[in-house]
Amino acid sequence: MLMKLDLTPDDSSTVASVMPLGGMLGPFVSGLVVDRLGRKNTAALNMGFMTCSFLLLTIFRNVTIMSIGRFMSGLSWGLTFSALPMYIAEISEDSVRGVLNTMSMISMASGGILMYGVGPFVSYEFIHYVLLGICILFFILFPLLPNSPHALVMNNQVNSARKALTWLREKRSASCVEKELQAIQKIVTENQAESAGSIKELVTSQGNRRALTICCTLVSLQQLCGVTVVLFYMQQIFHSTGSNISSSTCSMIIGVVKLSAGFVCPVAVKSFGYKKPLIVSAFGSALGLGGLGVFFFLKNHGFNVDSLNWLPLVSVVFYVFAIMSAYTIPWALSGELFPGNIKPKATTIIAANSAFMGFLTSKLFPNLSRLLGIDFLFLGFAMFCCLSMIFVIVTVRDTSGMSFIEIQEMLHGDKKKKIPLVQEK
Repeated sequence: MLMKLDLTPDDSSTVASVMPLGGMLGPFVSGLVVDRLGRKNTAALNMGFMTCSFLLLTIFRNVTIMSIGRFMSGLSWGLTFSALPMYIAEISEDSVRGVLNTMSMISMASGGILMYGVGPFVSYEFIHYVLLGICILFFILFPLLPNSPHALVMNNQVNSARKALTWLREKRSASCVEKELQAIQKIVTENQAESAGSIKELVTSQGNRRALTICCTLVSLQQLCGVTVVLFYMQQIFHSTGSNISSSTCSMIIGVVKLSAGFVCPVAVKSFGYKKPLIVSAFGSALGLGGLGVFFFLKNHGFNVDSLNWLPLVSVVFYVFAIMSAYTIPWALSGELFPGNIKPKATTIIAANSAFMGFLTSKLFPNLSRLLGIDFLFLGFAMFCCLSMIFVIVTVRDTSGMSFIEIQEMLHGDKKKKIPLVQEK
């Protein structure tokens, strides 16, 4: 959309590059406020940042103001990926928690298709009015959102937690609701009795350390597998192959592929859990990037690749579908592997780590491409896909469908001691 504005190359670069910086700060804002404001109100804060971003980008043409708008958009992104998995995990039933927490790719891909499909044919202002309308719709529907029962219990609002659970489980009997509430009280009370949720507890506790290692490694490997690089530099990659596919056509193809993958991910998680889709995704990503790397290797070493002109497009489409079909699984894991008192700090570190790695890989890609050659760079990404597959096979335990208590017992390797429940207030 920035191309619709009459900005100099330097100004365009400035406005575009501040978004990842906001993305790195957003998780820390989430970590500071998510327990104080609650999960639901943190979502409202997130949309507040996004709404302000769209307002600034719609009204102003000053580079500084537009950069602030883009920074706030990145801030909203960081808040989303650190707070939203936590909220969804805490309001969902165990049997559907993984499915619901992996459906976010559908929303992201739908937004991308809106931008790619409508953006080229309307004015810069019009598309931002549409986006502002979506933000307004969110605030209209916001009062209907339930509070997290876990967060309410943490604040000793047991009766409010019971009402929220009753609303969320409307087809369940009162006894089932009460049983789930007691389970929530049990795990919250145990967590609060053990610690206040400090960073020290995050790294010294065996279960927390294991969960943090798994989640941080998975999101780091996602970036080292080239996901941000391929999406950011898609047009340049196709141009390097000699393809004459237009940027709008390229964007639409990738948008449709991402949307298709977004529908596949929840179905795969529902049928096979977390681990198998992660393995298949890493294997498919390695094949896609390997095909792209082989094409560039042959092209750069003087081989005739006229008969292989189809390979780059097929490889990229295959790669995007493969990696996006499990892209949200690490975020789903971040929402359920940690105790409630540790979760805000853990998700802050995970989301900030992902944003930093994405910024680092996209920033270094042009230089590494010139230094190593684009063929060896993509083959290197494929190697990281293979490492990701090995890591998942060795370390990731499938927690889809497990209760929070079962997950904590699995991570800590023992049964936790019995502690009296929080008393109603």
